[in-house]
Order: sequence, then structure tokens, then C-alpha cells
Amino acid sequence: MLRRPFRPVSLVLAAALLLSLPGRALQPAPREAVPDVVDAPVLFESPLPATDPVDPDWFSDAVFIGDSRTEGLLLYSTLRAGLGLTHPGLNVNTARTKALFPLKDGKATLEEALSGGTWRKVYLMLGVNEASWMDEGSYYDGYAALIDQLRDLLPGAQIYIQTLIPVTAARSEVQGPDNARLARRNELLLRLAREKRVYLVDTAAAFAPPGEPLPEELSTDGLHFTKEGHHRWIDCLATHTVGL
Repeated sequence: MLRRPFRPVSLVLAAALLLSLPGRALQPAPREAVPDVVDAPVLFESPLPATDPVDPDWFSDAVFIGDSRTEGLLLYSTLRAGLGLTHPGLNVNTARTKALFPLKDGKATLEEALSGGTWRKVYLMLGVNEASWMDEGSYYDGYAALIDQLRDLLPGAQIYIQTLIPVTAARSEVQGPDNARLARRNELLLRLAREKRVYLVDTAAAFAPPGEPLPEELSTDGLHFTKEGHHRWIDCLATHTVGL
């Protein structure tokens, strides 16, 4: 007697039969919840890799928050940010709590300055001023709280945190901040980016190899930057982005 070969039921047909039965609809596997700012899948295990440079108008809807270094970048370079919230001596705590940012009627808090805004990107560089006196735990917690506040104020905005650029060797030895402390802060920023799922731009690497000081020729006073230093900073930001 001839035997007909065994032919398994089509998987597509079987799935269709299951879907047609009441109460037997296939459920998708649960996914890990990620913030809305993430263009999944995105990994946060390391700084952003280099990309093709963006057009200058990329920064037109970006907010830059930082201390006198960021203030100098916005004042003395070709970067045209949508909004600059800077103040000499700004740190991760005063950025959240103090009315330091200029408005038409005086000084504003971060919440007041961003209220009603539609900014799509936020760039942060904070940590140089407090490196000499704030402990690492307080720095980490303060930065995390600032990120949470920004997400509440600007839902859906991309958040970029930047590693701390070292100072010159002379500045580190005599006046501070100490470059070894800044390097440890940068290690914390990598952890922070992983935990809070924000983008990390390794701006420090654009100026010096790990463990090396800021070259003297790129600084005016050991801390702030020359025209060439500002160009190097802009080039780093423009070549480390994530598409919207």
C-alpha cells in the first residue's frame, strides 16, 4: 500500500486558526519601557559614535544649559542655539532651583525659562564648578534630578549630556579644578546616561586623550577656550547626533 508523505500543517494557517478562536488572540511579548525621547533601539552603554555632520540649523531648536564655558561657546563662536541658559558658576543644583537665567522682566528659574517652550533638544555641560567641593553622590543625584525635571518640562525632547573637558595642566595644579576629579566625574556621566537613557557626547575626547590635560593653545586662561577651541567643540557636537 502506498503511503502518502507526511506534510506538516502550514504555520501560517495554524496561526490564523488560533487567532480566529475567541479569547485566543496572540499577545505580543512584553517590551522594556523606555522614555519617549528614545528612538528605539538605541544603546546607551557608551558615548555616541561619530556621525555625518549636521547642518548649522540643527541647533536652532536646542537649549544649551551650562556655566561660563557654555556661555563663552554661545557668545564667541558660530554656534546659533535656540536658547542659552547659562550662568557663571552654574552647577547641577543651582540649575534646578535658582532664578539665574535672564528674562525680559529679570531673572528666571529653569521652569520659568522653559515654560511653554517647544524645544526639541537639550545640551547639558555641568560639573566643573562643583568638582572641587561637591561629593560624587550628590553630583550624580543632582544631575539625575535635573534630567527628570527637563523631561517633565520638555516631554519628547532629546537630552544630550557632555563629558567635562579637562583644564590645562597649570590650571589643574594651581587653581583647579583637578583633572583627576573631572575624569572621575566623566565616569559618573557614563553611568548616568545608562541609567537615565540620555545621549552622552564625549566632548572631552575632542580636546585631549584620556588622562591628558587641555592643550595650552586651545585655552585663554586654562579653563575657557580660544576660537579654535570653540570650533573643536562645535565640530564634536555636530558629528555626534541622533536623528529625530
